Amino acid sequence: MIIKQGTEDGSIFVGKSTWPPTGGTATVKTGTYATITGATKTNQYYLNRGYFRFNTSSIPANAVITGVKLWFKLYNKTNVDSFNIQIQVYRDNGDWGPTLDTGDWGCGDTLVGTKNWVDLPAIGEWFSIDLNPSCINKGGITAFETRGDHESGTAPTGYNDTDVYTADSSGNEPYLEISYFIPGAILLMQL
Repeated sequence: MIIKQGTEDGSIFVGKSTWPPTGGTATVKTGTYATITGATKTNQYYLNRGYFRFNTSSIPANAVITGVKLWFKLYNKTNVDSFNIQIQVYRDNGDWGPTLDTGDWGCGDTLVGTKNWVDLPAIGEWFSIDLNPSCINKGGITAFETRGDHESGTAPTGYNDTDVYTADSSGNEPYLEISYFIPGAILLMQL
């Protein structure tokens, strides 16, 4: 089953003159791409996180989920400081939506998947992150917050971002690929 991302997605970044900038001024960014990880330095330090929501209510309540992949199309990747961060996907058990706001920073509370930056494809290509099947909410919305594992590491000197297309870019929207079966269902096979 394929479930495409709704247009509630976006990024939140926090900025502050000291590293790490956690607790600094937060800003929501929406548009055709979202920054899913970021540790940057321009006139001050910034951290970036991505936010994505999927309506997973069409999955039957008795379904046994056997596999989940979160798919993104890479918009850009920059790694000035060679951090080679790990992209981390956190399930938000409280559902941050439907509107993303600065208060949603840090809402992801359960780590459900990771992807190493060095394993990302070329810009413009699709990639997936394997997720723990238990992260899917069969009763409604499944929401995620993405982060980098370097948020409290060495201070950046330039741009270190991973950007993906959002649902605002038709044909490039993130999606969930979910495999499941219904216990006791009869399988018909054609010989």
